[in-house]
Amino acid sequence: MNEWNKIYKINRELDEIFIKKYNDKDIFKKNCLELIVEISELANETKCFKYWSIKKPSKEKVLEEYADCIIMILSFYTYYNLKLDNIINHVSTKCIIDLFSVLFKEASNLINDNKGESIKSIFSNLIYMGKLLKFSDKEIYDACYRKMDIVKNRLESNY
Repeated sequence: MNEWNKIYKINRELDEIFIKKYNDKDIFKKNCLELIVEISELANETKCFKYWSIKKPSKEKVLEEYADCIIMILSFYTYYNLKLDNIINHVSTKCIIDLFSVLFKEASNLINDNKGESIKSIFSNLIYMGKLLKFSDKEIYDACYRKMDIVKNRLESNY
């Protein structure tokens, strides 16, 4: 959990810069939609639903999209000023399609979640998704740091 706290701290600093820089009154709604899009991009890269495709997924592309999802859900932790302690249990499934269905449902309901109660569930399920995708903790952490470096560079260059 210590590494997650480091990632969260850096991501929170980046989120605060975004909030000050863009001051968008609809940022929460836009972030809810962005989370759904990021989960969709992850599903697309895994090819888990593409029964007709013989092309294998690229581990690096899947990992990159996975990190996007993690960074995005951490932004909601910032929004609600939540701590990363007490991560709740994930759903009990070994089927990646079922897990994506849960994530889509939770992310879609997030826009109406006034207290942020589903955020911890989404985070927990995303962490579990990493296990189903057979990513090591180090691969996940490194991907998150790479993603935050990209975000930082974008902020500095007025992307």
